[in-house]
Amino acid sequence: MNVLATVKALNERAAREKWYHVCDPGLSFNDPSHKQLLKLWRDKAGDRPMPKRSEMSLRDLKDVLRHLVVFERIGQMPSRYRVRLIGTSLTGMAGDQTGKMIDEIVLPEHLPRWVECCDLILDGGQPMRFLGRVHLEGREYLDAENLFVPLSNDEGKPTFAMGLCRYTPRHSESEESWESMIASVPGIQ
Repeated sequence: MNVLATVKALNERAAREKWYHVCDPGLSFNDPSHKQLLKLWRDKAGDRPMPKRSEMSLRDLKDVLRHLVVFERIGQMPSRYRVRLIGTSLTGMAGDQTGKMIDEIVLPEHLPRWVECCDLILDGGQPMRFLGRVHLEGREYLDAENLFVPLSNDEGKPTFAMGLCRYTPRHSESEESWESMIASVPGIQ
């Protein structure tokens, strides 16, 4: 997989379909907790492409656990994902969706974005930063900055996409500010 070409195609589709979402492979995070998780992921991976999910202990993740979500790919062509873990800060926004399939909880118009992003993480085998607007009723005023990292199962197969999801209130409702934010992400054009 050509990761940068896939990221570019994803971002072009997001702009075309007004997903208000962008993937930033540059990993330029604003929140220090993203940098902390990225360092942990890299340390656990060592010289392997990615760590195993079983190597990411609750003790390791204690500082960010409430902001984590873990998706498990349970089928391919088409890909299907199950929510394996959802932190308490996320359940406060979306309810406890643990054990449910993404296609059961995400509106059909948003499902391609979720599946394509998870596929990018697992098939590309590298961490990605995602910026976007929240599309949950009553939470549309929030912007998201998320780090997603791939994790393998115990046999080494990329199976889990773990995300550290942080939300902040949006400062402006204009599309121009969204376009400015996208333009400020290095390497997107």
